[in-house]
Amino acid sequence: MGEEDQQNVSDKDKVVEKEAMDTPIQNMYSFWYIKRSTGNKTVSESYEKSIKGLGDFKTVQAFWRIYNHLVRPNDLPNTMDYHLFKTGIKPMWEDPANRRGGKWMVRLRKGIASRYWEDLVLAIIGEQFDVGNEICGAVISLRYNEDIISLWNRNADNNEACYRIRDTMRKVLNLPQFVALEYKRHDMLLNDSSTFRNTTLWRSDKNDGSNRDGPSGGERTSTGSRYPRDKSSSHQRSGWSRESKRSVYKSDSNDSGHLRNSRLNNDKAEGE
Repeated sequence: MGEEDQQNVSDKDKVVEKEAMDTPIQNMYSFWYIKRSTGNKTVSESYEKSIKGLGDFKTVQAFWRIYNHLVRPNDLPNTMDYHLFKTGIKPMWEDPANRRGGKWMVRLRKGIASRYWEDLVLAIIGEQFDVGNEICGAVISLRYNEDIISLWNRNADNNEACYRIRDTMRKVLNLPQFVALEYKRHDMLLNDSSTFRNTTLWRSDKNDGSNRDGPSGGERTSTGSRYPRDKSSSHQRSGWSRESKRSVYKSDSNDSGHLRNSRLNNDKAEGE
């Protein structure tokens, strides 16, 4: 074996050793993007072909290696979407994992989407929603007048999971109480061919009634309280503080693979 071959083997060994030292996360995820057509609505087949993969990751360090090279949402054109989904689930309504589900949405004024998107992404890969396999992925859609972040779940009829996702999403994004969350079932998308119309609003009103029919039923009220606060699960609203979210943010050091006070590292240590 020549000197050059020996060097190549040594370099490969170092890569394998480095990957073995990376901090694993619970699920494997994939980043996607799409540039939306400004003309006629994209049919399902061409939409699927338009979605481009940006990379998969299964460790904290691999996540930062991809994420640090992505343009932040605030700097994207108004015809772009980013998607983060569990690997194996396509960011399409028609995917078997999404077909019976729905999504919670929050509308943001222009210029602030980057921070909210990062907070949501970190909450997802850190498994902060605590709803088993319900979370499918998330989307940020850049529009001309607003930006829309949505969190997709697997089963729109699973009321308990929908309540917990709603409350945790409000908590991890630190949303003001007056900001409304909207829910839409994916089977309704196929009927009205619209992603963001005909949604059900929910606001964290102090007196929001006692209707508990959830995503699978119930009547929309004038105040949008079809999804009232689940008073029996106050722990869902106080689970993950902003300090905890910062713990999985990237380090200030040049090596983006290192994390400062990583919650994921702590979780790994506790499990050993």
